[in-house]
Amino acid sequence: MMQEEAEIAINGARLTDNEAMVVRLALATFADILANQLGFKDDGIALTDRYQTDVARVRALLGRRQDRPQ
Repeated sequence: MMQEEAEIAINGARLTDNEAMVVRLALATFADILANQLGFKDDGIALTDRYQTDVARVRALLGRRQDRPQ
């Protein structure tokens, strides 16, 4: 069995597995940037904390990928 990417639709258009992988990896990169607080000054800390919560929720949803027969 091969694990497929999470099903993602943007404005009704379903992404391919490759496109969904790009979204997942971009989100992981963004999470890493937030974790290291790169590019944020003192006033951005609260916003960073809020984004980290949202990113964690979306990443959890993306992690619920389904197995599919090959």
